[in-house]
Amino acid sequence: SRTGPNVVSREVLTWAMATPFEATLYGERRCRRAGSGESLDPGRNASRNQSGAMYKPALIVPLLMLAVLAGCSGELAVPPPVERDLDRVVADGTLNALMTFNSTSYFIYRGEPMGFEYELLRRFAKDHDLDLKVDVLRDADEILPRLNRGEADIAAARIFRRLVEDTELRYTVPIHATRTAVVQRTGPLSEIEMPELAQDAFELEPETDAQLSAKLVDTPADLDGRRVHIPNRSPIEDVLVEVLDESTGEIEIVQVRGVASAEPLIRRVARGEIDLTASPEDVARLSGDYFGNLAVRPSLGPEINVVWGVRKNAPQLESALNAWIGENRDSVEELYEKYFEDRRGYQERIEDELLTSETGRLSRYDGLLKEHAPTLGWDWRLLASQAYQESKFDPNARSWAGAVGLLQLMPGTAREVGVKNSRDPEENVAGAVRYLQKLTAAWTPEIPDEQERLKFVLASYNAGRGHVLDAQRLAEKNGQDPKVWENVAYWMIQKSKRAVYTDPVVRYGYVRGLEPVTYVELILSRYDHYLEFVTPGTSGTAVQPAS
Repeated sequence: SRTGPNVVSREVLTWAMATPFEATLYGERRCRRAGSGESLDPGRNASRNQSGAMYKPALIVPLLMLAVLAGCSGELAVPPPVERDLDRVVADGTLNALMTFNSTSYFIYRGEPMGFEYELLRRFAKDHDLDLKVDVLRDADEILPRLNRGEADIAAARIFRRLVEDTELRYTVPIHATRTAVVQRTGPLSEIEMPELAQDAFELEPETDAQLSAKLVDTPADLDGRRVHIPNRSPIEDVLVEVLDESTGEIEIVQVRGVASAEPLIRRVARGEIDLTASPEDVARLSGDYFGNLAVRPSLGPEINVVWGVRKNAPQLESALNAWIGENRDSVEELYEKYFEDRRGYQERIEDELLTSETGRLSRYDGLLKEHAPTLGWDWRLLASQAYQESKFDPNARSWAGAVGLLQLMPGTAREVGVKNSRDPEENVAGAVRYLQKLTAAWTPEIPDEQERLKFVLASYNAGRGHVLDAQRLAEKNGQDPKVWENVAYWMIQKSKRAVYTDPVVRYGYVRGLEPVTYVELILSRYDHYLEFVTPGTSGTAVQPAS
């Protein structure tokens, strides 16, 4: 939908649907404009800035008028913040983070979670003896409500600190800064390698030949009369409005619903489907180098800081993050170089069919894993996480102990389940599933809780059922519930100590107990990441951000 007779309704919808904390920054003046007696005729004074320039934002999908009323009344459905600061996070042992998936901040590559902000948060969590749990943010509206409800402790989602003050969240010191830049096409797209499944899951109305202008934008003034697509609720809008405030021209700003980051729009510019977008300059330059037919210019406005956000009543967590960022500037710079300046590395992962956030694929063996997982009653992504832990999806992998293949079958286990060639992916996966079935059957009468039982099965696959039974007996001897994995895991670790593995209740002796405990934790943690990026259905379908 283009700006037309309903321009003011559309722009009010755009503002009303802004995130709650954004509404505190700029929603009030815009909603007030619609109710102040100004004309609703887009041809008159709607959306005219102080210099007389016309600002015509538009959404490309219809929205409910109810959103207009709610947004302009100032009644935002945001709960008060829960009482949960660093002390409670430490007591729970888990830092819950909201992150967006894109090509630099957080993504799955060849089965492993990666990204600039992800790696920084993981290091912060490790230094504070915390586990890191990531939930993918699919709508900017979710940030404040989910933080305030205590569903997350921090938002690390390529958040740009706006040019005006925000009192709804506490923000950290900057982790880096970048300017905004216009991204435009200089010519036709050359033949490049992209994953076949890397298609943008949103539709845009095709630009006309007149809109696909051949005139390059060299200065901010050249934006006069042009249409610029930006991600929905992007702070880049503020930068474009600042450009308008310094001119007497007109820019049509299209906020694209269902697009949370710059990369999909940059691809559309490169393919000639839209004329212009505005993007963080560092992201734009990576894409510009990759596509080869893009100009990244001009730069607009001052640098904008990229920050993390926490609840406004979490000063301890804010202080700890600030201190850590300040003390680890070398790590920040090292990771920034890895993800934003290493052009070759960026190109390799963008072209790779196993960039999961783009293609929905975890490995070349997804179909095989999907075929066999139902035999266990497992989600195929769980079996994929175990396969990555065992071999990193390498069918020729061989461990120091002699385990072979995708799911690392020991020679004795392979014979037990009828596998003749453990390097054959089909045989290996089928045999491993038969072995997992045996373990599941053995544990089912003893561990009724399905989630707990899974941990016992995985630990037994790694270390052997006998060692897990030993740890159960030790837990029971010491007054702990042997059906709870946390209790058993403790004694698995202790079984590497002579005083423990020589205890009379221990029948299977020494074990490097930290290994199976870590094995279980990493598989389940990675599985959580896979759930965020890959649909449970047909392999090759990437989870898309919600609008």
